[in-house]
Amino acid sequence: FPRDKNQEGRCFSTTYYITTKAEVKLTRTWLCYSLKLDSAYCKPCWLFADHSAPAYNVAWDWRHLSSKIEYHESSKIHLDSCLVYEQWRLHRTIDEDFETQIQKEKNFWRQVLEHLINVTLTLSMCNLAFRGHREVLGHANSGNFLSIVELLAKYDPVLKQLISMPSGSIRYLSHTIQDELIEILSKHIEGNIVEEIKAAPFFSVIMNTTQDISKTDQLSQIFRYVTIETDEKCGYWSASFQEICDQSTSGLKKIITCIEQKGLDISKCHGQGYDGASNMSGVHSGVQARISKKEPHAEYVHCAAHNLNLTLNDPVRGIPEVKHFYDAIERLYTFFGHSIKRWAMLSSFSSTSEFSRNITLKRLCPTWSSRYESLLVLRFWYLDIMKALTKIVLLSKNADECCEASALKKLMENLNFVFVVLQTKILEVVNAVSKLLQSKDTDLYKAAKLLHKATEDLAIFLNNFKAAKNSAIKLSEKWGGQTKFQEKRVRKVKRHFDELCEDTQSFFKVNVFYRCLDIISAQLTNCFQSLQTVADKFSIIQPNTLISASDEDLYKEAEKLANHFNKDISPVFPGQLPSFRSCLKSEISKQLSVKDLANMLIVDNNALASSFSEVCTVLLFLTIPITVASAERSFSKLKLRKNYLGTMGQERLRGLGMLSIENERARKINL
Repeated sequence: FPRDKNQEGRCFSTTYYITTKAEVKLTRTWLCYSLKLDSAYCKPCWLFADHSAPAYNVAWDWRHLSSKIEYHESSKIHLDSCLVYEQWRLHRTIDEDFETQIQKEKNFWRQVLEHLINVTLTLSMCNLAFRGHREVLGHANSGNFLSIVELLAKYDPVLKQLISMPSGSIRYLSHTIQDELIEILSKHIEGNIVEEIKAAPFFSVIMNTTQDISKTDQLSQIFRYVTIETDEKCGYWSASFQEICDQSTSGLKKIITCIEQKGLDISKCHGQGYDGASNMSGVHSGVQARISKKEPHAEYVHCAAHNLNLTLNDPVRGIPEVKHFYDAIERLYTFFGHSIKRWAMLSSFSSTSEFSRNITLKRLCPTWSSRYESLLVLRFWYLDIMKALTKIVLLSKNADECCEASALKKLMENLNFVFVVLQTKILEVVNAVSKLLQSKDTDLYKAAKLLHKATEDLAIFLNNFKAAKNSAIKLSEKWGGQTKFQEKRVRKVKRHFDELCEDTQSFFKVNVFYRCLDIISAQLTNCFQSLQTVADKFSIIQPNTLISASDEDLYKEAEKLANHFNKDISPVFPGQLPSFRSCLKSEISKQLSVKDLANMLIVDNNALASSFSEVCTVLLFLTIPITVASAERSFSKLKLRKNYLGTMGQERLRGLGMLSIENERARKINL
């Protein structure tokens, strides 16, 4: 360091960089020396202190430098400058500190919202109520939403910090936030599914309405479409619930508008399924007619399950003996079901029965195919029910109870009653078909085949009156009941010479047994003509038909199909189908359904799919609906969500319905 002659040869020294306190050496990192100015200065103050402050100036008074250094390093200006300097040295500005704090807050609230979204999804998917009588944390009736948040807060520090905030703080726990979360989540799911439907080549629409507990008509819209990912499958999407204020055909026009508002191309709609209501399925002004006007190739299929139910309704309404039989079953259930004592007595007999196998006396269900279970109980519990009725008649001290039990006992001892019980065979056939029709995997051809098989089974049963009668007598004899059909007191009238004499057995055989089966068989044949007609259009792509048909028939039927769906199938299809058969004949013979055929071509032999692009019209066949069972399933969610304890607005109902029905997609939401 240069020496200053004016200061008796004094100069700056490196010892100034070090200070010793209690024998501990500390470095003054702030002290700097300028060779050019031959002066000492404080680097932090030089950079960050006010330029008018004394600390900003340099020092060259070497005689008093030690005292000046000690004074300076304890000054407030120096300390503040050093703090700012350290922040700057570590790349930490004041703005950066603010940004860090903001980011910390952001992460906290992001975690809060993630937790609240998960609570919302859980309650929605489990069909549980959100709100309570007092929406206050810590209250006994605060509702499921707040109760779960409080429970999780015991184990989660984020929610613990949230609920410990002072009253009046923002916590995102109000019912308004719940509604917003429900709406955002449901719209996210809806958007994803709409994109899937747009990407699908075809789709079908299924609709049905029901009345909720507030006497409001709710429409359920189901879209059926085909997706191909790792596997070819039919997708179902429920567009949740829509309030219907006007059930006239003009009022239902907005249904079509809603489809278009979702961005779906109505020209891709190649199938529609409704129940028998005229405003939905009407051929002139119903929804069916309006969609067909926009897209003529939108094949209409009357709900097969509803049709099947109607085929059983008509015989019951028209045959007094069968109607009285079902009325008696209802009386029987009412008699035992309205008394705990009588029900316990019946259960005590049935528990020792060899047919106890988890069945019990059932109330009649509005769907006639489900009445099979009611008849099944009577068939296997016949002796137990008779024992219970007899015990009540002998031991009961209640006159009304004895009278009713005696009347039921007398009715059930009648061979007519026992014979109708054995008509479980009819309902057994119908019940099996009904359940298969409601399966999501059932296609149009399989449904038509099932109904044809049901008609054949009933025709066989029609010719087995003697065997059915013997079974009824055998069951009646176990109790000691009647073995002959009940004779009615008839009014004596003059009989003409050519009029046949008719006994009670012949009367029952002709007017009950044959009449019932004839009506059911005729209705099964007539009511499903439309289903068979649509299925016949696609008969050529059924695996068994595709293999067995001659080249001439194959080309002819393929040409018919191409002409009918000329917008979707090109004239190349009739020539492409025989080539497809010859190329993959061994593989086609292994397939059982159109769905299997589609899976074989599009998934298993994907490289050939482009070569047989027109054959991929099987996708069109798979989208055509069979029943409105999927819409009926959504109504079960409606009843769980909207009940007498849980009324709510339409938008909240729509959102919760979407999250509940599409719970698999809800679980996969990437938060």
